[in-house]
Amino acid sequence: MMKAVTSVIRFLVFTNIYIAICVVCFTSKTALLLYGNTGNTHVNILAFSATLFLYSFHRVYRRNRLFEDEHKEERHYWVDKRKTMYYGIVAIAFIVAATQMVYMPLRVWELLIPIGFIAGGYSVPFIKTTKGYIRLRDISWLKVLWIALAYAMLATFLPVAYSYSFQALLQPGVQFIFAENFLFIFVLAIPFDIRDINYDKRNGVNTIPVLLGVKGAITVCFNVLLIFITVAWFHNVLAGLKVSYALALSISAIEVACFTWFSKPERPNLFFPLAIESSMILQWLLIFCMAYFV
Repeated sequence: MMKAVTSVIRFLVFTNIYIAICVVCFTSKTALLLYGNTGNTHVNILAFSATLFLYSFHRVYRRNRLFEDEHKEERHYWVDKRKTMYYGIVAIAFIVAATQMVYMPLRVWELLIPIGFIAGGYSVPFIKTTKGYIRLRDISWLKVLWIALAYAMLATFLPVAYSYSFQALLQPGVQFIFAENFLFIFVLAIPFDIRDINYDKRNGVNTIPVLLGVKGAITVCFNVLLIFITVAWFHNVLAGLKVSYALALSISAIEVACFTWFSKPERPNLFFPLAIESSMILQWLLIFCMAYFV
């Protein structure tokens, strides 16, 4: 039984279905905070399929650029053994995302342009330098910034832009949620850079853990989480966020801090998605419970 459960977990994580579920939870959370519901079905399906496609595309594009020993890591080895299935998932995710775009108003198409640019530029070299073309993720320590920005824009603005004009994006409540999402994802991205610290050093990518070391990177996480909690309570005072929601956000930050403390490069591959990315699901679950049971 345990072997079957582990196999299912590996499938969900290594096919990127798990992170796509996490992103849907974040998108749904925005709708919960703003409108008291779990969001539009087409919006949630688009968030899921677009995330699944982009993560899978990044894996496929990067596959031939991995070091030989990287292929031996469980997450890469698992995909190498199932290339046909994996490429099929990439194709299905793209088709589903494309079909959902039919239901989107023009403003959503416009919103997705900068998000798509960041997501594509994160993987594909397009910035010309004296040493050749580089990706957005290759620019100093800004790797986590691009991830946080793309996530925050998608999870915050997509549910709003689907139903309202761009003017609604400027509302204080929306801007606070964007800031909270940005800060939270910024923290979640750093443990994955801790996981990849040795490969980033070899590739010359100056992530926060490369620049500050593992302990320094964890310290950055704790400081950003303190800012996150502060923003959540300012959201309560200045923009009417319910106390129960601010409390839920604070609890989720404490949970992230606990798992971040144990982040090390030698942790098993499954530790990072299950311990770190699961925080997105927990945050949604906490707010869902506050919305419907408190």
